[in-house]
Formats: sequence, C-alpha cells, structure tokens
Amino acid sequence: MEAEIQAAAQYLLDEQIIERVIGGEQSAYELIMRKYNKKLYRIVRAYISDEDEIEDIIQEAYIKAYEQLPRFEKRSSFSTWLIRIAINGALARLKIKKRFSPIAYDQQNDEGSVLERQIAGPDKETPVDKLMNSELKDILEKAADRLPENYRTVFLMREVEEMSVAETGTFLDLTESNVKVRLNRAKEMLRESIGSVYRSEEIFEFDLTRCDRIVRNVLNRLRHGNNNIYSQ
Repeated sequence: MEAEIQAAAQYLLDEQIIERVIGGEQSAYELIMRKYNKKLYRIVRAYISDEDEIEDIIQEAYIKAYEQLPRFEKRSSFSTWLIRIAINGALARLKIKKRFSPIAYDQQNDEGSVLERQIAGPDKETPVDKLMNSELKDILEKAADRLPENYRTVFLMREVEEMSVAETGTFLDLTESNVKVRLNRAKEMLRESIGSVYRSEEIFEFDLTRCDRIVRNVLNRLRHGNNNIYSQ
C-alpha cells in the first residue's frame, strides 16, 4: 500500500494534491509527505544531528505548511516553500538550544576569495563508481556531520539532494560563486577526513519505517488536533 501511495505522489503535481487537500480530502496530504520526507530529512539533518529532533522538526514543518496552504501564493515552487519552512524550523530549534551561529551571508566578505585561492586549479572531482560498504558509509556520515554548518548545508543540498547551484544559493542567501566555493571546500574537508572518495547519494538514507512514522504522526495530529480545517 505504501508503495502505491509513493508512486501516486511522484506522478501527481503538487498543485493537484494541494487542491484535493484544500477541497477537504485531508488524507491526500499523505501524498505530499511521502513525496518530500526524504528530502526534508536530509536537509534538516544538515542543521540537526539528533534523529528524534529531526523527525519532530519535519512533522512541525508539515503541520505548519498544512495550516498555511491557502496562503501559498505560488510565487515559488511548493517544494521551495516547504523546504524553507523546514529550514526555518531547524534554525529556530538551534536558537532555542543556544547552538546557532549565523552563517556569514555578506557576499562582500573575504571568505570566497580566500577559499577560491585554496582550491585554484582544474576541477578533478570525479566520484569513483564503486559500491560503498556500510562501514565506509558510516565513516562518511560522521565526517559530514563534523563539517562546519555553512559547508555541511551546501554539501547536502548539492551532492545528496542534487539541488541546482541556483536553488542552493536561494535557500542559503549565497551567490552561485560562493555555493561552488563552499561545495569544493566541503569536499576537500571530507577527503582530508576520510581519505577516500564517496558516493554522495548513498549517505543519509531515509528508511521506510521512519517515513511511515512521520506520516502517521502528522495525520493523527491533523485529524485530532485540527479537525480537518479544509472540510466543506
């Protein structure tokens, strides 16, 4: 059943699902969650390492998005809007825990030029096409977790979620040049940390059990807490 829902989520446009939800079909919101659970998990994980907190932030993001669906003005894609809600939730959580250090968004600072000098030369970033075993994957995940937040977020968005340079820059308020610089520096730090190349799409896996748990918790909260605010 979950596989069928997942397939439906991939083939329906977000706008189609949203129309069904606003029209009173609350259960259709599961399609949104099945579609974006993995992406939100990986992005929030760039800010928060505790698994329980990550799930909590994702669930809160879905609740907030559900409540604000009529105010979604479609000036950006729904996925962009949803991801922004999740990122804001993660940053708010970090502030509460007094662990948040703002990323330096000043596009005129010297960071970019310094890093550009450090990585000057031809780009030789070519992942080796070989299967990573679980031990290496665990080493990489821990190495990525140790990256400074400004590099970790860029690395996960570009290499794991395969977002474009422009999308990543929009979310992090960076120029495309700085996105490329930070990504290259993140790769350098990872190579220095693990002494090996990586297959980025295999890290930070999102298992079906976690997906089911998030969907179930959010739907239960919507059914019992909000009493289907879009029902006719």
